[in-house]
Amino acid sequence: MPSDSIAGFLDRAQASRVLFPEQVEQLIRQPDIPQSDLASLCSYLQSRGVVTQFQAAAIRDGRGHDLNFAGYPIIDAIGPFPGGTAYRALHPALRTPLVLRRYDPSAFAPADSAAAVGHRARTFGTIQHPNLLTLLDAGELQGEAYAVHEQPTDAADLGALLKEVGGAMPAFLAAEYGWAVASALRAVHERGGWHGDVCPERLLVGPVLTKTKADGTTKRRPAPNATVKLTDTGLIPLRPPASAAPPARDALAYVPPERVDGTATDARGDIYGLGAVLYTLLAGRAPFAGASADEVLNKVRTTEPPALAVLRPTEPPELTALVARLLAKRPEDRPQTAAEVCAALAPLCRPGTVPLAAAPTVVPTALPVSSMPHAVPVAHALPNATAAEELPPEAPEEWGVEPNAFAAAQDASTADKKQVRRRGMTDAEKARSRMWMIVGLCLHLTAVGLIIAWAMGAFSSSPPPKDEPDTRKPDPTQKKKGKKQPNPDS
Repeated sequence: MPSDSIAGFLDRAQASRVLFPEQVEQLIRQPDIPQSDLASLCSYLQSRGVVTQFQAAAIRDGRGHDLNFAGYPIIDAIGPFPGGTAYRALHPALRTPLVLRRYDPSAFAPADSAAAVGHRARTFGTIQHPNLLTLLDAGELQGEAYAVHEQPTDAADLGALLKEVGGAMPAFLAAEYGWAVASALRAVHERGGWHGDVCPERLLVGPVLTKTKADGTTKRRPAPNATVKLTDTGLIPLRPPASAAPPARDALAYVPPERVDGTATDARGDIYGLGAVLYTLLAGRAPFAGASADEVLNKVRTTEPPALAVLRPTEPPELTALVARLLAKRPEDRPQTAAEVCAALAPLCRPGTVPLAAAPTVVPTALPVSSMPHAVPVAHALPNATAAEELPPEAPEEWGVEPNAFAAAQDASTADKKQVRRRGMTDAEKARSRMWMIVGLCLHLTAVGLIIAWAMGAFSSSPPPKDEPDTRKPDPTQKKKGKKQPNPDS
């Protein structure tokens, strides 16, 4: 018989809905189950995947009630995120893995509330879009806001990949990632909403490939078919000015200038965040850096970032000019809609990567990166961009694509338009073709002969007119022609 401590553990596990009665009955029948030591029992259950270490610790500490929230069984803790804590959970009926986010009520004070966040999540977080991580559930329980979304497998946030891969991203791939984010923002903005915190940590990239180095360490990078999804739509709380309550250090460089000393939050702030993300992808580093949060925010407020035309002189000037517009200090100087950003990025993407329905009506023909004209760097015009800030070129395929893929795709697209490849005919097909040509010629000549015969009247159905007898009586007074009349006096 199990000891009292083991029995109490199993009872609390059932009360927390971590184990079901039939599972407990099967467990106690196992001949190798520990029956005297609770620690050994927990190790036994963990090794067989019955409970997780997180669940076992919560049950032993009397926190079993924390293992079920809003009907979702919690199996593990993912960790903190801005405003709360994320957990791995299960679907109540399907038992499929999900992510449950629980928000700290104090994170919304004084400008927001849990109810308002829940309303925004249901309004904007459920928008169906291929580049949005869709929410499955959101609400409020006992004054605590929560949200549930799928658990993407084989994916990583862009911030983590930037640290692992390192270096700048090829221009066409950065344009494709930027277009995907702009397309997702467009869907939210056209509904009257905004995201509020566009930064690499909010972008999910997958699938990812894992590369093992010679020393045994692993390194992830995006797969060639990786897609980007914007997360936490509708879940970003309204916050006080960033100078009063600085966000996480990784997000400082992506705060719009108007949010440093104010609380203004709208779609143009999202566009600024997208510009800062594009800058990071192209330069291999954030647009601003500093030893403290105040230093970074002061640069966001007053300083222009080092120009991409100097840091990356081989990048397309159209792209670097667009990023400069996105990072304008004044919101009115930026592109005003995400649709405008999509239209500007579409020509810089590889052919076939941008859906035709989302492309602008007239798209200029994209040129290979190597053939695009480039601006000549002017060192004295940009005093804060020095030679020491230049970055080493990226290694081939570090970002999961061949750096020359844009030019190759464009050349292939041009070649397909100039010529149509035809398959050679077999001998049987040639003989069949000749036969049909002869049959067609015979039919043609027959038709011409029939038309000529018809024109000559060969097919007229009217019979020729017949000579009708003259039924008129001869006039006795009229002499017959050619015949003499008898003389009555003779």
